[in-house]
Amino acid sequence: MSVLFFFPWIASHGAMQLGELSLIPYEHGKAPGTIYGVSQEIIDAVLENYGDVAFTPSLNAFTNVRKATLITWADDADGLDLPESQIFVRLEQARYIAFSALAQRRFCSHGGYCNADGYQIIAQGFVAERPGSISITTRRRDGFTRTYISRTSSPRFIRPEHVNSSLHLEIDETLARALLELPLGNLKNRIDDAIEKYLLANTDSASMPPHAELVLMRSAFETLLGASYNKNDLCNKFIEHFRGELPNPPKWGNGVFTEACWRKRWPKTTRPLNAWVEDFCDARNSAAHGARANGQSSIWQSQNHLLFSAWLFPLMVKKVLVDVGLYQLSDEDLAARKGCEAFLAHDLLSPNHEDTNECWWNHVERELSLSQLAATLTSLVDPQGKK
Repeated sequence: MSVLFFFPWIASHGAMQLGELSLIPYEHGKAPGTIYGVSQEIIDAVLENYGDVAFTPSLNAFTNVRKATLITWADDADGLDLPESQIFVRLEQARYIAFSALAQRRFCSHGGYCNADGYQIIAQGFVAERPGSISITTRRRDGFTRTYISRTSSPRFIRPEHVNSSLHLEIDETLARALLELPLGNLKNRIDDAIEKYLLANTDSASMPPHAELVLMRSAFETLLGASYNKNDLCNKFIEHFRGELPNPPKWGNGVFTEACWRKRWPKTTRPLNAWVEDFCDARNSAAHGARANGQSSIWQSQNHLLFSAWLFPLMVKKVLVDVGLYQLSDEDLAARKGCEAFLAHDLLSPNHEDTNECWWNHVERELSLSQLAATLTSLVDPQGKK
């Protein structure tokens, strides 16, 4: 069967080459033309099954997607014919693209945000004689069901409301290339599993509640670091992962969550990040098993934990890739990792007292950027003040 891979909700400004993988702009009726013997008309027919809400007066409530992003590989066969056994391998590689997009997104800003559902990857089977008729495979507890759907006049699959209607392809290309170069083996399996859990925890879908996202995020960290379910083991793995990078002695922030606040709840902690790991694990356990009767609650609310962990996890994946020679941390990466504990003093989404139009997340992120800029400028100037 022929298989077309694409991101239906992501438009592209131009083609992008990532090793053997190519990201190609699609525009209905115009681009990319014929690829690997598959005509523009056939590609249009396949993508006409995907659509959006019609905003202009129309007889139909939905309209076909006009722009999307296709994925091809250098070894694609003529007609895009692909053995079923290879579909999973290519979906795994496509997930690297989604992860590399989420790794560079911006939080608490008007632009630069995306979620995993926005980067949903489709592997659509079709036959050239009836390209608008598609096959859909869905899971069951006892296996799977495959359904064949004939071509219709309106799209079958509509962009979810929680996915931005004007998303464009924006990824950390360096990170994507590093992930695509991972050799087969235990490390690749570990990273792949961790990324899959991370993406599931970052869909923004109403069908994925926050308590499930907390469980998935802890599992993602455990998988990435090779930790067991034991909290102390995970804490130790975090210590080892950040060894030599964090300020020593530890620097506790002056926000609403002071050193005294963290130490009162977690008296054995040695530094802010360790306290956060304990608090995060406690929040996860409450989410999974329910709050303990008469037990103390975690310091941070789940929203803070989910935001911070969503930001921190990609930085940790990068370091794991550094350790095997596949990636080099940028100045921004280094500054973020070194200063990550600064977030832990604040209720991240509450207004900054100095500027009610800015939340504490923005404040800390700006301080980290200024620190990085100062370090960069210092490195460009010699002790006598000359370049």
